[in-house]
Amino acid sequence: MRILHTADWHLGHSLRDHSRQAEHDQFLAWLVQTLAEREVDALLLAGDVFDSANPPPWAWRQWFQFLGAARTARPGLQIVAIAGNHDSAARLDAPRELLAPLGVRVVGVLPRSADGAVAPADLLVPLRDRDGRPAALVAAIPFLRGGDVAEMAPGEATPADDRIPRPGDGEAHDAVGDRLFAGMRALHERIFATARAERQLGQALVALAHGYFTGGQTSELSERKVLGGNQHALPLDLFPEACDYVALGHLHRPQRLGGREHVRYSGSPLPLAMPEREYPHHVVFADFAAGALQKVWSLRVPRPAPLLRLPEHGELLPDAALAAVAALPARDPLRAEGLRPLLEVAVRLPEPSPALAERIAQACADKDVRLVRVELLAGGVDAAASAAPVELASLSPEQVFVRRYQRVHAGPVPESLLGAFRELLEAVEHGEPA
Repeated sequence: MRILHTADWHLGHSLRDHSRQAEHDQFLAWLVQTLAEREVDALLLAGDVFDSANPPPWAWRQWFQFLGAARTARPGLQIVAIAGNHDSAARLDAPRELLAPLGVRVVGVLPRSADGAVAPADLLVPLRDRDGRPAALVAAIPFLRGGDVAEMAPGEATPADDRIPRPGDGEAHDAVGDRLFAGMRALHERIFATARAERQLGQALVALAHGYFTGGQTSELSERKVLGGNQHALPLDLFPEACDYVALGHLHRPQRLGGREHVRYSGSPLPLAMPEREYPHHVVFADFAAGALQKVWSLRVPRPAPLLRLPEHGELLPDAALAAVAALPARDPLRAEGLRPLLEVAVRLPEPSPALAERIAQACADKDVRLVRVELLAGGVDAAASAAPVELASLSPEQVFVRRYQRVHAGPVPESLLGAFRELLEAVEHGEPA
């Protein structure tokens, strides 16, 4: 049997107000074609189907249209999708009964029995090969927040007042982290003990999960910090040696972990921030025979719209920046607006130039690009005085928080406080209690 592993689609994503809808349409059409041409038996989607907990209607339409198109192009295709940290687990779960007859299994919320206990058997999804024989058993583990797992740790719960780390309170922060680790380990042990009991002869064991695991290489500005602000990198030994393949989501750079071919982040199919333009994006295939992994290989995803930066690295002086923009190709009337290259221009200012960003934007108006950002960097000795004002809309919530803290306290933000801020931001964005 052949499995295709992908993750971090982020449907509904915008890059500084530029919609990626057209690019995602192109990717999903390519993926449907690839599923058919490569004779894929099962598609595993390792979280972050959507870019936010409340995606726009057209993103939902893309998701449902893809599911229908994939099953039409590849009848019998089995699809397993889990929630990531960007998804609303409950919303992703909502149509699961409607999707089940189509061979689509969605795991958003951690399943529980009538008495409130976690039901690990409900996380197990059997897959069949093209002859209808049991070929793999997938442990589909959605993204888990602190509240999902801390209660599973052995011993007494941490008092509520101590759950949010405070500046300089390293001991409390370590206690929270230890409890999260212990709960996560207890949960995984239950899941894989159940999997071993239910696994049939000739079935490969596959783990599907979303999170930040030890040894993973993040992409600047992209992956949201999770579990205490990415300070709690989860250990790879949460997945037992019995796992034939581990399909991970959350990190956008495709990579193998711990030198193991069978433990993979597929990465995102599209670059979701300018730094991600510098490496290729893939989907990953895992081929199995007689319940054993035979081969892992990847296929590069075409990039529908290039991401450009002037210059590729560093900055240009103002006149050079304007000249570089002037040299860009003229607008192509045959190219769809949503597929024009996305452009970032970085300029080093030797002196204040308040109108420069507007001049660059005007120069781009008839060029075949979508201007994402003009990054103005102060130069010279009096850098602070000559710095161009920064638009609030161009900053992430974390950047606003850090700037405000540094202005008031004249120093770096303590890691414990930054971790607490990230946890609160995560809770607010998903409408959940911190």
